[in-house]
Amino acid sequence: MKKIASISTLAITALILTGCAGSPATPSATPSETATPEPVYVTAPLTGIKYEDTTAEAKQLTRPSVACKIDNSEAARPQLGLNSTDIVFDEMVEGGLTRLVAVWHSTQPTSIGPVRSIRPMDPDIISPFGGIVCFSGGQARFVKMMGQTNVFNASETTEQGKGTFRRSSDRYAPHNVMVDVDKLAGHHTDLAAPQMMFDFAADIAGATASTAGKPAEKFTARYPAATATWVPDSLGTTWLRNQDGKPHLDAADKSQIHATNVVVLNVGIDRSYLDGKYGNVPKTILVGKGTGFVFTGGKYVAVNWSKADQKSKINLMDSTGAAILLAPGNTWVELLPKSPEGKLTVTAPKPTASATPSASN
Repeated sequence: MKKIASISTLAITALILTGCAGSPATPSATPSETATPEPVYVTAPLTGIKYEDTTAEAKQLTRPSVACKIDNSEAARPQLGLNSTDIVFDEMVEGGLTRLVAVWHSTQPTSIGPVRSIRPMDPDIISPFGGIVCFSGGQARFVKMMGQTNVFNASETTEQGKGTFRRSSDRYAPHNVMVDVDKLAGHHTDLAAPQMMFDFAADIAGATASTAGKPAEKFTARYPAATATWVPDSLGTTWLRNQDGKPHLDAADKSQIHATNVVVLNVGIDRSYLDGKYGNVPKTILVGKGTGFVFTGGKYVAVNWSKADQKSKINLMDSTGAAILLAPGNTWVELLPKSPEGKLTVTAPKPTASATPSASN
């Protein structure tokens, strides 16, 4: 009996031990690893620059663009705010001088200028952007043409009392009309942001001029009574502007006007607009097609351009019809009259003298 009892006791003990061993401990919960979400980027439609969608720069892109008519006469220079633009158009006006259509979107300063009057080609230039156009005034027929577009018109007359236009005390009239672009855009946040105006590469190395272009030491766009010369900066990534033989400066910080891309379009001129006081008022013919050049990264490439109608953007293509890719950054467009009124001169870099190996004895 003692032997049986001992066996029973051992069996029970074994069962107890087996039960304990067979009940694995419940592992303590470990915090699951949360995957870091990939950043989401938005692209600035006028520059091709990408911003993380949570940044202030990205939120700025939801605003409408503001296009302003900027004086480019000698008395108006240096202008204020041109180096913060996304796109600038240089257009011929009376007497063969030029005036600018400057477009601010990704950055909108509190003071730009001097702002001047509208011209007959401005509806074709500005309509694709939508948003807002600001100007000091203009001939009634040209103001009417601009007013018939899809763009909100803000003039010195219509904006009185709104704090958007002001007369600067340190400049003489009529070169003293300044505009608060930030406040003007802030009054019209219901307006849509602009569409993508050009095609962009991921970086300057991928731009069409960089991959397929010829090097340029400098180039000059000659209008009948104005000259714009562009030279590369020391890094060869940006073009620096000279106006009529002098560095073209921004009064905001005295820096030289610069552009990542410069587009030169050969354009026709409509001379049917006559004025009793000023004579012929030239109109750049922008709806249609033509030829031109794109300068990026110290190089240039020939292009074909087309614009289907007033609201359509300008398309830039190579000889095969493929889209020309610009480098991300700001762009200046020289609307250069066809020869003989306008002339583009490109200076190639001087060839580097190759070292002549010395004869060995």
